[in-house]
Amino acid sequence: MKAVLAACLIAAAADAEPAEIRARFIGNMALQLTDGRVTLRTDFPYESGYSGYMTWTDALVPAPAGEALCLVTHSHRDHFLAALAKHFCQKIIGPADVTAALPERALPMGRTVPFGPVVVTPLATPHARLEHYSYRVEWSGLRFYFTGDTGDPAELLRQRDLDAAFVSPWLLGAATKGGRRIDARRIVVYHHEQDEAVPEIQGRELPRQGDELVFRKE
Repeated sequence: MKAVLAACLIAAAADAEPAEIRARFIGNMALQLTDGRVTLRTDFPYESGYSGYMTWTDALVPAPAGEALCLVTHSHRDHFLAALAKHFCQKIIGPADVTAALPERALPMGRTVPFGPVVVTPLATPHARLEHYSYRVEWSGLRFYFTGDTGDPAELLRQRDLDAAFVSPWLLGAATKGGRRIDARRIVVYHHEQDEAVPEIQGRELPRQGDELVFRKE
């Protein structure tokens, strides 16, 4: 009986939600997040140095835990490079002109898209007359939001009770204009230039390439 109980406790511990999610900032809007079981890569792989934005090397990209899901907002080359996708993306979510690079690995776009413990909600947002999505991601009780390149803050401002919002410098300014606030415990700025001065609005965080951010369920 004791052996059976011990086995049940071990199984329950194995199935328990992880205590934290770690995110490595690669560059531009590229992050690698993991709970130690699965990996999420946002707006990656992109063309290193494209349009004067951040360069990257393999040294900035840790080996994934489990399968890596690439979550891509749109097809501009500072966000996605099809030629490298097969190497970095075991699965992929994104607009049709992105997933065309790996149709056999694409998860069907829907109201929500599950990937193990990760649930992705794609939200169509405007940018440059392209198919573009911002994403709400719910993962082990944590709620993340990735804006992509949109300049329209409406969808971001509709979000509630976020643990972290990943926001471009220009959208941060637009969203907080006139005293408005983003409903997020942490605001992480991405797609900033190397030495860009970003106003310290709502305690925003401004990671450098290679920085690791830790998110824990409260």
